[in-house]
Amino acid sequence: MKPGLVPCVWALEPLCRGATRYSLGGMSQDPEDFSELSQFSLDRSSMRLLPETLCRRHHVVVLGKVDPAAPNATVTIGMLDAENTNIITRIGDLLERPIHPVRLNRYEIDSALATGFGTGPRVAADVVIRPRPPSRKEPTAVELVDSILSTAVEKKASDIHIESYSHDVDLRLRIDGILHQLYTDISPETVSEVVNRIKILAQLDITDHRKPQDGRIRVLIERGEEDRKVVDCRVSVVPSPVGEDVVIRILDSHAGLVPVGELGMTADTQRIFLQLLTNPEGLVLVTGPTGSGKTTTLYSALAQLNDGRRKIITAEDPIEYFVPKVNQKQVSASMPYAMLLRALLRQDPNVLLVGEIRDLETGSTALNAGRTGHIVLGTLHTGDAVGAIGRLRGLELDNTDIADALLAVMAQRLARRICEKCSEPRVPTEEQKTLLGHLLDGVQLRAGRGCDSCHHTGYRKRIGIFELLVVDPGMQDLIVAGAHNAQIRKYARQHFFKTMVDDALEKIAAGLTTVDELIRVVPYRHIVATRDERRE
Repeated sequence: MKPGLVPCVWALEPLCRGATRYSLGGMSQDPEDFSELSQFSLDRSSMRLLPETLCRRHHVVVLGKVDPAAPNATVTIGMLDAENTNIITRIGDLLERPIHPVRLNRYEIDSALATGFGTGPRVAADVVIRPRPPSRKEPTAVELVDSILSTAVEKKASDIHIESYSHDVDLRLRIDGILHQLYTDISPETVSEVVNRIKILAQLDITDHRKPQDGRIRVLIERGEEDRKVVDCRVSVVPSPVGEDVVIRILDSHAGLVPVGELGMTADTQRIFLQLLTNPEGLVLVTGPTGSGKTTTLYSALAQLNDGRRKIITAEDPIEYFVPKVNQKQVSASMPYAMLLRALLRQDPNVLLVGEIRDLETGSTALNAGRTGHIVLGTLHTGDAVGAIGRLRGLELDNTDIADALLAVMAQRLARRICEKCSEPRVPTEEQKTLLGHLLDGVQLRAGRGCDSCHHTGYRKRIGIFELLVVDPGMQDLIVAGAHNAQIRKYARQHFFKTMVDDALEKIAAGLTTVDELIRVVPYRHIVATRDERRE
């Protein structure tokens, strides 16, 4: 190795040669160019040719050694978004050299930057929030936004909603799936200033009030030298009749990786799910509505598979959490799912995660990958597990291809857990008895009374409710024959298939959640179907 070069974990010389390069005159790039940090050596002095603030804010890093004696030599730049021509142009202007951008994931970029600049106390963030002494003055827009973000993170909210009305402004936090109203100093007169502050942080156009805009904010919350937390926020701004409404999704990267054993699966479901992941090939789908925990389950599966012996690549839109040593790729307008998947399959993966199967081309590529030596994990938006088969057919995928590739479908919801500190026995209401009938026979119900620990809601945290449909040879025959969902469900029930309602009832009997939560998160028709099937 050349003097002055710092090896990466595996210390390899650059291998990525011959790809189309950017130049300062005319730019063009092969969008299928993917790389890994292990392919490059790092040189501290070369990395510091770019300002640290630029590198950390835009997730870029100089790879390899920049030779001062070769002013026309191309510089390789690792980037999270290798299609951001504005940043590429800026880097080219700063270095005064041709640029060759390559895609790396955030974990690899952060690791490289730690080598070049150290891991010190500096953290790249769009806004830094620190405790402020109480003030009697009217809070400014900056102070209001800081307070909202800090409160939401403190209360472990997943979303912030700011809604404008003619004579009022609502501020609500979604906590454990439920919206809670908060007192706010935002008024109809000041809400536009607050929205503009949020748009500035998210790098949105503050002069455009007529069309929806999306952006991101990275927030550093400091409560002391040792208490520092970074969260990523996705921002959606939509025009309303009296202004603009804002929803901020809070993504805590440290909360994304949950072990499979902590998701809330029963012992049998967990055992079968883990066995499915050991298959050498096939497609495993996770289904459910937005906010049902699909991403968490998929990342838990990736963590289970990530033993260093498998190449794991993801195609996501957006990347919500960053998983160490997993090659995560962002879908974009110029690189949609189908195109990205085709490129990723040439990267020799063992495991491929597809953020969402939403069209024929993506579905066909995922099925083919599942039949040719890859474990493919993906999501669909369906109400239950059996519905995923109908959804795949709705994309005009071939029945035989579905039967050959599909290993299983996991449908899920998230229910609130009963607070352990104020849990107490309860008697079912007449409405609950009418709906569930004999399903409640012999079940001792519990519910939370409400206490300081659970903010007087009776609930604290959430637990998954699951149904796992495994495609066995008999079900394969039904799929190939074009059997309807009702026929497939009947076959599954005859072969010990447990629905989400069955799973929820087990958790209710164990004192983990309530009948109210079952009714809230599981559609009425599924409850009635399970009740009638049990009666038969």
